Amino acid sequence: MVPKFTGFVHHFLASDMRPQVHSIPVQVLSNRIFSHFFTISSILTHSTRSNLNNYPLCGCPHEAIISAHVQSQLPEQSLNHFKLMVLKGLCPSSNSFNNVLGLLTKSGDLNKAWCFFNEFLGRTHFDVYSFGIMIKAFCEGGNVSKGFELLAQMERMGLSPNVVIYTILIDACCKNGDIEQAKVLFSKMGDLGLVANQYTYTVMINGLFKKGCKKDGFELYEKMNLIGVFPSVYTYNSLINEYCRDGTLCLAFKLFDEMRTRGVSCNVVTYNILIGGLCRNRQVLKAEWLLEQMKLAHINPSTITFNLLMDGFCNVGKFDKALSYFDELKLIGLSPTSVTYNILIAGFSKAGNSAVVCELVREMEDRGISPSKVTYTILMDAFVRSDDVGKASQMFHLMKKVGSVPDQYTYGVLMHGLCMKGNMVEASKLYKSMIETHLQPNDVIYNTMINGYCKECNSYKALKFLQEMVRKGMTPSQASYSSTIEVLCKDGKSTEAKELLKEMIENGLDPSESLCRRVGYA
Repeated sequence: MVPKFTGFVHHFLASDMRPQVHSIPVQVLSNRIFSHFFTISSILTHSTRSNLNNYPLCGCPHEAIISAHVQSQLPEQSLNHFKLMVLKGLCPSSNSFNNVLGLLTKSGDLNKAWCFFNEFLGRTHFDVYSFGIMIKAFCEGGNVSKGFELLAQMERMGLSPNVVIYTILIDACCKNGDIEQAKVLFSKMGDLGLVANQYTYTVMINGLFKKGCKKDGFELYEKMNLIGVFPSVYTYNSLINEYCRDGTLCLAFKLFDEMRTRGVSCNVVTYNILIGGLCRNRQVLKAEWLLEQMKLAHINPSTITFNLLMDGFCNVGKFDKALSYFDELKLIGLSPTSVTYNILIAGFSKAGNSAVVCELVREMEDRGISPSKVTYTILMDAFVRSDDVGKASQMFHLMKKVGSVPDQYTYGVLMHGLCMKGNMVEASKLYKSMIETHLQPNDVIYNTMINGYCKECNSYKALKFLQEMVRKGMTPSQASYSSTIEVLCKDGKSTEAKELLKEMIENGLDPSESLCRRVGYA
């Protein structure tokens, strides 16, 4: 067995066929080749005993086996074999080190990856990519500060960070909302002579848009073009999305035309962004036309595409069209999601079509999709709109019973219903139970409670809620101010009414002339 394997390897090495040497253990390990002459253990034994030291590949079979374990997504086996190689006095290549490290981070065990990194850093070959793998893992895990610590460590060791590492850190800063730190890193890259690539620019543009710096984002795009960095489909998607969010669809379509002129292929996300923008602007016919263009371009619509169209048609009252897209979605083999059902349930609830709503809920449950808190909130809102607060309350208790946790919007819908019915006792109980669950009321809930107390002429409670709202940094609505001032006047509390009217004006709200006369405010 020894001469056969050794001769086999010598033949490959003498012929400068190193990749073939690497492939032997991989193919044996993966059962792609079978031999009576050698096994994995014999390969390892003879590769270390035989006269292969004339070739710089004595660790080759070990590294090949590590590579095979990595390709098979086996982190424990990769790690153990790497350690075995070091114990045998062999020095794994940086490629093997990085492959094992990368697999450990991808397997989700960041602690094990960090221990491996610290244990073998300096005992084996490593490079800038080794640090890049760990920096990315920490940033994706939310520990950006650790990423910066590793950046400083690699610089102390004389390693120069590359564009990839800077881009990872810029992306992490942008996602954390720290756009100023991202700008510092972006500038530092330029100072070091590193050229930002299309991904770096896209990450930075996204970060600027996320912080509301629209002008800066588009200026960076212009700079990107000026220096010859070619935008990718992701860059264009980011820019088009920003225009669609602002409702400037003409500029969004201008970029859409530009990307196709420049040979950048649109993807399903590009079309979804534009279809969503059109539907939000009630341009549903143009959204339909774009869907047809999408199909002509051989881009398959996704569930999100159909959800956007269904929502758009529900919002303009074309429910038959929304249902036709629901049918098409299922016909082409896509699965409706809870979002799909929520869109239709909301649309038909607002239209007062309880029969279709019930049918949709039944179908949703038959498909094994449990109603979410959004579903429950939509149904509660439907009951409140139809003046059936009792059923809305039942729905509220049912959602809690099945373990769905109500949020501010859920509480707000039911409070609105109770206040409209003049049931301030139950509304107050609901408000207290919300506070007990550590949910903070929003401005809608405060305004709802204020108007509820005003309707029952309870100036004390109305003023108390209004003052609490102001203390928390929220501005009461014009209706809340006006109603509270009216009820204070009815109770003969003219001093409080005048003070509140003054505050209302200071907050930029214009009281009616009749309200000013009522208070006697000149």
